[in-house]
Amino acid sequence: MFRKLPFKLVNTLSKRSFVSINHPRQSSIFIQTKPNHHSYRHEENRGNESNDGNNTRRYPVKFIAASSFLSWFSKKDDEDSPENQLITTIKMSILNIQREDYRKAEQMLHIALKMAQDLQSKDGITYIYDIMANLAMEVGEFAKAEKLFVNVMQRLFADGFVEDHIKMLHISSKIAHIAQLQGHLDKAIQGFEWTIAKLEDNLKKAGDDKEIMELWGITKNWYAQLLMELKRFTEARDCFKQAYDAYTQIHGTLTEEGLTILNNLSVACSNLEDYASAEKYLLEAIRLASKIPDLSEEGVYRANLGLLYLQQGMLNQAKELCAFAWKYGKQHSHEETVIQANYCLEQIKAMQK
Repeated sequence: MFRKLPFKLVNTLSKRSFVSINHPRQSSIFIQTKPNHHSYRHEENRGNESNDGNNTRRYPVKFIAASSFLSWFSKKDDEDSPENQLITTIKMSILNIQREDYRKAEQMLHIALKMAQDLQSKDGITYIYDIMANLAMEVGEFAKAEKLFVNVMQRLFADGFVEDHIKMLHISSKIAHIAQLQGHLDKAIQGFEWTIAKLEDNLKKAGDDKEIMELWGITKNWYAQLLMELKRFTEARDCFKQAYDAYTQIHGTLTEEGLTILNNLSVACSNLEDYASAEKYLLEAIRLASKIPDLSEEGVYRANLGLLYLQQGMLNQAKELCAFAWKYGKQHSHEETVIQANYCLEQIKAMQK
């Protein structure tokens, strides 16, 4: 007979991402791993802490591709030309974001904005506002981020971009995610569903366009997180599966991002009491994790598997896995693994009494 354990949420941080961002109100006894990146390509860095003080949160970022920005400028042979200096300043600001030196990044962005305004570069100004919006989103300044994103969208509209252009849909997806993180769930649902519908229309027209497919997967993943919060677990499971298929189609299976999706797919299945599928996804995540050097989240997956077995009354298997996860977490200084393993071991003791 299965026993439902008390709900407990602990967020973990993987080094990279594409996958799940947890909302602190969401309930689960399992850890839903969460990434450093919003996309497969761009760095995402530590934001501020959640309002309830329980978990450190990260806010994913996806910039409008720097390569497309550079094409807006006619690069001059003279390295000291104003255009080249502007490009260099923007590159340095992005580098500082990747280094998590946010204050320096913001300072350089304001310098770059002044340079772009002096050059009367409409495209440069738009691009800098977009980076500023992503930076604000990353550090949890959501009202500021939304205002900046709306500004970017208005500028793109004025330049002739239509609402279903990929750049517009990137922003729409992020605005919906911002609404989710702020707890404006109705607005988030509307934004995600509209964006997904437009992306699917684009995929029908463009076929297997990788950029569209990637954004569709990212948006599906975020939407799955929202569905988990709303306890719409069947829909969340399906969205996680679609996100996983999209990700692995582009990047293969031996990635931290893919394992994060598998873990969260398992969490959705466990909430549906589909323990066989939950176990299958976790075992696959553990198998693949063993092939990725220095992947600290392997301990989380083992602790989650221990909790899954504990739900089914398999105390010995649960104890073995959670004890291993505790040692693994200590060895790799991975706090979230230790927390989850301790919780698992405490539940085992309570059940034995």
